[in-house]
Amino acid sequence: MASDQSIEDGRDSGRDVDTDGGSDAVVCRTPEDFYTPQGRDSIGRHCQRYFDENALTPTELLHSPRHQQSLSNIPTFVAILQQAERAMDRKGALTALVNEVARVTRERLKDAQPPDLTPASYAATAERLIAARDAFTGRFMVDAALTTHLYQGRSFAEKARLLLELADGLEDADALAPLDRLLGEILRSDTGTASCSLDAPFVDRVDMIVSLIAGDKPLSDEAPPVFKGLETLVRRTAMPVLSDSLIVALRRELSKPDRFTITSAGDLFGVEAVQREIMALSQVSQRLRTGEGYFGGARTEAALQRRSALLVNEDTLPEITKGRTLMQKLRILFVLQRMPLSPSAERAVNGYLTQFFDGRDFAGRLLDCWKEKTEKLKGLSEVQKLVLDSAFAEEARDHMAGQIDEIQNAFIRTQRLLSPLQGKDEPNPDTVLEMVRLAGDGAFCRGKSRAAVAKALYRQVHRPRFVRSFLLGATGGKERSARASWMRGALGVIGVPFIDLGAIRVLVVDDEDGPRHFVESVLRDLGIGHIDTASDGQEALLRLAGDGAYDLIVCDWMMPKASGLDVLRRVREVRRDLPFLMVTALATLKAVERALAHNVSAYIAKPFTPEQLEEKVFLVLTQKSAPGA
Repeated sequence: MASDQSIEDGRDSGRDVDTDGGSDAVVCRTPEDFYTPQGRDSIGRHCQRYFDENALTPTELLHSPRHQQSLSNIPTFVAILQQAERAMDRKGALTALVNEVARVTRERLKDAQPPDLTPASYAATAERLIAARDAFTGRFMVDAALTTHLYQGRSFAEKARLLLELADGLEDADALAPLDRLLGEILRSDTGTASCSLDAPFVDRVDMIVSLIAGDKPLSDEAPPVFKGLETLVRRTAMPVLSDSLIVALRRELSKPDRFTITSAGDLFGVEAVQREIMALSQVSQRLRTGEGYFGGARTEAALQRRSALLVNEDTLPEITKGRTLMQKLRILFVLQRMPLSPSAERAVNGYLTQFFDGRDFAGRLLDCWKEKTEKLKGLSEVQKLVLDSAFAEEARDHMAGQIDEIQNAFIRTQRLLSPLQGKDEPNPDTVLEMVRLAGDGAFCRGKSRAAVAKALYRQVHRPRFVRSFLLGATGGKERSARASWMRGALGVIGVPFIDLGAIRVLVVDDEDGPRHFVESVLRDLGIGHIDTASDGQEALLRLAGDGAYDLIVCDWMMPKASGLDVLRRVREVRRDLPFLMVTALATLKAVERALAHNVSAYIAKPFTPEQLEEKVFLVLTQKSAPGA
């Protein structure tokens, strides 16, 4: 397993890659170059120890002769200059330039002393200073005034509090910019972040920083006052330097050997500890997601990868999953796969997953993870979803998803799970409903399994007996509507439409009152929502011409003025898919052939029972929208 020393090594290498997240080294040739954002970042890197020991920032150093004199008096000042000269490849050139910066600072402040600042006067003072001079001098005087204002702060936290007081309610971008810069410089410092967080534990500190970056959840009421103030500020207005510094602070925290999870001294990197650490890191990485990337871009991703590489590799994966069922192992591995892994860790996870799927006994081992049949169905569906949501290439995902579907389809066949729905005898409604519930729970895999279940269920959920049991058994219209809505949603998971009879509009055509009223009463008892009637074919044609938005026509054949066949011909001229049930006493082969020639949906011979009519109604309604129709 990974050791503490390996984490220290990772932290050191992380610093080489992303020392403080600032800009690349800048070459300063004039005093003004030191005042650019890049110049200040460079000063921050070279003088970091001095800044941390004295709770100072680069901006304060550049605008205070007192701080400049203090820095020049420390024993390591010459070494700092030499290090900076090597970084800029300007041996012997910086001493004179630094002395010039100190001279210019003294002269500028000698000519005009920085004014006192208060939260009430800051915005107006900043505006006056910027407007009264050239842009550079105006900004210099604002920074100098802020530096003087911060003299009273003895720690980074106190200085951050003073800056937040000035920023409270401030909207002017020019006045906010210097505060943004100073707050950002404080957070870029490890000591500054620790001070502002009141030396919060590693886990709490990272959680607060991520909350400020991602804005996904509010800080707790017990959070340090400075962090609460920062939260209010970044939620209210754009603070680009501060936001960037928070990301820098996060990357710095991730490079430390501290852990997210508590472990005993004797189990610093035991299996359980590694699992907890990986899950905690995964949660952090998910919070930092921004669509296709991360807050802070590639550097943040690299920081997460470096931390994960110490935990996830070919040696640790068997130990991480040790003692787990195959399903538990798959869950862990697919979670790991979605983490921002290093290339080597990604290859290790993908290879370990593929090894399971390629195993000769994979199907048997997977099915053995569950006892009950319904648990096996749901479990297989979960595995397929994990595959489809995985980071594998599309071709590999499709192959593995198909592999799981084949396992489930074979299980459904061998266990004869669909036999009650496919036999000649009508199944018990509770049996059908249980299968619908499984479908709604997403228990069936995409592919052959789902198609087989959809085909079996579609016919059964539209049988009169099932409809009466499920829908017509509701206590009222509201409950009936709720049941129909649930049924549509559950069946929709497997691509099966559900015909809500309450929304169906039917036209009943018969020239005899008795048969017409009989058909109407049967349809009404079945739950048909809207029924129109016509006493002959001519009236039916008029109704169709006026408002032909019917879902079903039940029409007698032999009628005066216009026969049922005439009505069928006219209907097929405008709507070839409209379900049309012909009622006839002429159940001869010749009559049937004539009706079929005009695409009749079905016919029913007189006399018939209510049950026979109900069967025919469902037959013609379901023919139109059946899966694969």
